[in-house]
Amino acid sequence: MTIKIDIKALAKRIEKLAKKEHLQISVITSKMSRAALIKFADDLSAELKAKVVRTGHTPNSDVSLFEIRRKGLAVVLLVHRGSGEKIVAVEGTTDLEISEIESNIYSSNINDVYVRLVSDIF
Repeated sequence: MTIKIDIKALAKRIEKLAKKEHLQISVITSKMSRAALIKFADDLSAELKAKVVRTGHTPNSDVSLFEIRRKGLAVVLLVHRGSGEKIVAVEGTTDLEISEIESNIYSSNINDVYVRLVSDIF
């Protein structure tokens, strides 16, 4: 049985933590398609009265990242592909942790392109 993640419940957890932590990371597992994840992030940002300002994902879409911002709040929604739907964590983070996650996604994308190029050559 698949349980959908309640956007209002996630937004409520984010808002509660926002009183203490301006920069947050929200981690969820989901089996949603890339298009459904984009809609989910847009709906969450609307619920938070914020805007998705940046996105990223690995080539196989096992990891997706959405940066959601408004004045006084920055949330990185990190989605890991899984068999079910659940909120794993909502907690404070740092710019360094976020840049490391982005670097890993970027590195994965570069490596994937390199592997495809090499395999095309041979």
